[in-house]
Amino acid sequence: DPFTTVGGVGMKAHCEVDECAVEKSANCTSCAKGVCEAEGQECHDPDHWATALDDWTCTCALPSVGVATAQTAVCTIDECAEMSANCTTCAKGTCSNEGQACDDPDHSAAVLGDWTCTCPRRRATTRTMQRRR
Repeated sequence: DPFTTVGGVGMKAHCEVDECAVEKSANCTSCAKGVCEAEGQECHDPDHWATALDDWTCTCALPSVGVATAQTAVCTIDECAEMSANCTTCAKGTCSNEGQACDDPDHSAAVLGDWTCTCPRRRATTRTMQRRR
């Protein structure tokens, strides 16, 4: 039985379960041990009461972002916006420091290093010449 009984002597008992710490089974169909971790994500069960099942979340590992409840998260990263020790492929500052624009066409955490810097377009200027009289 994955549930822990709390109290019960001279009072009603409360049943608890950390859904992230227990593997899915016939006794705990909402349990998720290993589900998030298998995708490189972190599992968190905010409420251990047995009345709050399926509230566990998967959170993406940095530098990716994404959270989902009762399932694995879709992790994304904008390599042009991100700069951290956790992201060796990120470009933040690389393009802008040279006056260029950065574009990351695919924000999927599975596709890294695909960003590009582009040179700025010259602004078209129109000058009106007036004749001297």
